Amino acid sequence: MKKIVAISDTHNRHNKIQIPECYILIHCGDWTSRGYEDEVRNFAQWLNKQNAKHIIAIPGNHELEFERNLPSSLEWFKEECPNAHLLIDQAVEIEGIKIYGSPVQPFFCDWAWNRASNATGYHSHGKSYFPPPIKPHWDAIPNDTNILITHSPPYGILDKTTYANGEPRPENLGCELLMNRIKELKDLDLHFFGHIHAPGGNQIHLDGVSYYNAAICDEAYYPGNPITIVEYDK
Repeated sequence: MKKIVAISDTHNRHNKIQIPECYILIHCGDWTSRGYEDEVRNFAQWLNKQNAKHIIAIPGNHELEFERNLPSSLEWFKEECPNAHLLIDQAVEIEGIKIYGSPVQPFFCDWAWNRASNATGYHSHGKSYFPPPIKPHWDAIPNDTNILITHSPPYGILDKTTYANGEPRPENLGCELLMNRIKELKDLDLHFFGHIHAPGGNQIHLDGVSYYNAAICDEAYYPGNPITIVEYDK
């Protein structure tokens, strides 16, 4: 059995989290508040100190300046945590385990890695946006993927948030096209994600796939959700 620890949406509060020794440590994005260089370096320094044999991370929608400064911003991360696998629509194989990571998400308030899940465009704060389509990103997930890491959830899976008063909101915020692609991945065992804070620390097992929302911060950005620990027997 291999211990996997997954976290997401730490938003500069990583120093308040205790990570146990593990085989793989995964971060599903939103390390920072805006993705500035000092934020990214601080997070990567912390990540480099963790007692994990392998480290995998993807960015999230809050890594806005990180995305804007690509590819040079990759050095901010790699210089501080050189042994980590930073996946941006990329795959890595670790001792026979095939892992794929992508930071893209359906359009959300003109933040980072926004993509279009429809052809009509989006309107936010008086502006119109026509981002590239999201489907090619999901189509690029290899068919033999065992572990999938995305920032945003698939549709209907731990993807509901709350109103300011704590009452649950009814709408699903996950990506339908991602869910469609997951149904085609016959070797998929685990899917880790975050982005939607309220269900952080929860899991669902459906049709042979285990889904984990690993968000650490709650809706008030307090790092109160539990870390996700999975014993994987691949």
